[in-house]
Amino acid sequence: MSWCAGFGGDFYKAYFEVMPEQPGFEERRDLYMLYHYLNHYNLFGSGYRSSAMSIIDDYLRMLNV
Repeated sequence: MSWCAGFGGDFYKAYFEVMPEQPGFEERRDLYMLYHYLNHYNLFGSGYRSSAMSIIDDYLRMLNV
């Protein structure tokens, strides 16, 4: 949920020094974010819909659906 807390590059640099970034993390990051956007959409309403839909649309394009 780093998008919600506003963590920046310095946070991730320090985090990955302690917990090394795993292969494929960049490819999975949006999928991790999607979970939280959908959860916030469910709890707080339509303000999170466009962010969730954008990630879903990106994955559908990658899958050529």
